[in-house]
Order: sequence, then C-alpha cells, then structure tokens
Amino acid sequence: MAEQPRTGFPLAPQTQQPPGTVGAEPPAGFPGMAPRPRQLDGPPRTVEEDARPTPPDIAPDPLHRRPPSKPARQPTGDTWWERLRFEISDALTSGGLSERLVRASSAVEAPITTGRRIVVVGVAGGVGTTTVAALSVKLLGSIRQEAVMAIDATDESGRLLHYLGAAEDAELSAAALKLRSEPVRTLPDLVERAVSCGNQVYALGRSDVPAAADTPIGAAEWTDLSSIFSRFLAVTVVDAGSSPRSRQTAALLETAHAIVLVAPDTDFGADRAAAVRAGLFAARPETPVVTVRTQINGQANGAWDATGLPFDRHLAAGGPIRLSRLGARTRIAATEIAGSALSAANGR
Repeated sequence: MAEQPRTGFPLAPQTQQPPGTVGAEPPAGFPGMAPRPRQLDGPPRTVEEDARPTPPDIAPDPLHRRPPSKPARQPTGDTWWERLRFEISDALTSGGLSERLVRASSAVEAPITTGRRIVVVGVAGGVGTTTVAALSVKLLGSIRQEAVMAIDATDESGRLLHYLGAAEDAELSAAALKLRSEPVRTLPDLVERAVSCGNQVYALGRSDVPAAADTPIGAAEWTDLSSIFSRFLAVTVVDAGSSPRSRQTAALLETAHAIVLVAPDTDFGADRAAAVRAGLFAARPETPVVTVRTQINGQANGAWDATGLPFDRHLAAGGPIRLSRLGARTRIAATEIAGSALSAANGR
C-alpha cells in the first residue's frame, strides 16, 4: 500500500531527476516548498528559461501577521448618559424638545420664491464658522431635498468641503471662469465643476494650498455668479471665514439675503459680536443678521440673546459631519439655526 501523506496534500508522482542536479523537484504549488535545485553543469538559468518566481526560504509566521487597521470611528455627539437624560427630559416635558425639532424643520421646509443666499461669517478664527455653515448645508439638503450649493470663499484654504464629506476638490475659480464664459441653461451645467456631497448638496471650494488659493472675488464678479446660482439652486450657503471687514467678505455680503454671525459663547464673543453687528447694520441695514453662539469647550455662558450651538463630541472630532451621529440637542439647535437663517433670508 502506498504511503499516505501526513500533511493532507497528495504525494507528487515520482519523476526521473535530470542529470547534474542535487535534490528532488518538489511538487508545484506545495506550501513552503524549498528553492529550486541549483544547476551544476552549464550556464545559470535565466528568467526566460524559468519564469516561475522563487518562493521565500522561510514562510511568514501567521502568528506575527497584523490584521489591517480599521479607520477610527468618529464618536457620537452624546454619550449614553446624555442620550438617556435627553429621553427623560423629553418625556417629562411632554415632548417639548421633539416639538422644537418639528418647528425648526418646518422653518427649513418653508417655500421660497427664488434662490436664497446665506453668508456665514465669524467674529474670529476657530469659533466654529465652517462648522455652522456645513451643518446648515447638510440640514437644508436633507430636509428640503432640493439643490443646495456650499461655497468656501474664505481668505485661505478652508475645511468646508472636508466637513461635507467631499471625495475630491472642486476649485471655485475654475467654476467661476466657466460660468462667466459659457451659457448656463440647466442645473447640470451649473454643477459641472462642483463636487456632489449627497442629498442634492454640491460644493465649491478653494485650493488646499494657501499659496495657490484662488484670487479674491470682486463685488461685480460675485454679483454675476450669485444671480446664476439663484436661478437653479434653492439655497446657496457661503462660508466667508473670520474676516467680517475684509474686501473679500464685503463683496460676498453685498448680495446676501441673510447673514449668519458666529461668535463663541464667552464675554469676548458677546462684545465682539455686538461690535460686528453694529458695523453690519451701519453698512447694510436692510440685510437681517442671525447671531449664533457656539460652545467651544462645553461651558455655556448664556449671558446674551442669540441662537446657540452646544458642544458636540462628533463635531469636535473634526471629521466629516454625519447627521445621524449628532447629539440630540445639537440636531435640534442646528436645525433651528438653519431655519432661522432661511426665515431671515425669506424676509419672515
């Protein structure tokens, strides 16, 4: 009886060894097979003569293999304790918090006549201006189910497209050149150079390299672009950055139906917001201003009258924003901000 292999693999048939070789030819494909025998007579073999790759002398140890690392999952906005507390509070108030969300969603769904333009500007850097703009865009696109445009028009490279989850860049200068030089008859013509972010949300941004950022858009150029946007888009949200008195921001504010002013929920933020509001009212008394206070470190001041955005772990992570991972109170507050901005732009 023929000997049975102990490894479970079939034995290779016995073949006659060619003269001048040392060792036997192992079966092809055998795991952990030794290197091919060295030729003693004649010139060494070339790649053309033996195209099969030589396996490694020592097979890798499976015990030392590391599984592929998984991308870090962004935290939810609320902890389990905060979610439980929200549910208890909502039950004790007979669904008062849920009613706030319904009212805010109704304001976001309000009908509009022509495309509205909302400009978001901050009193300083790092106060959450881009976060407020991104949240407003995502909520407008998810609730209204109409075409919404987000534009990063900051002085330097911003993170608006990153927060919206854009898979690639879409330069504002290239889109502006195309829109001014070619006729725009349909929505696909308008968003050809923009990047889609889902839920009928499109985005245009600046270059990732500040040195190669787009040149500032003048008032006349932005007037022409904004009129084209309003013909095909329900809402256009512009992130104007943290320079409310720059020439770039002044050109953007000229055509805004509403201004969202973002300030930190601190004494400095309250004073700075009051000064900027006074300057905006003196220059454009007909343009409504919605002030948003943001809680940077989770500490609420509440000493001044403004719509607030609470601290949220998901937003603090700095990754793409997912509405499903927002905290309950953050979702309500962000919807109220978007509804207030759109109501102000509609003149209500």
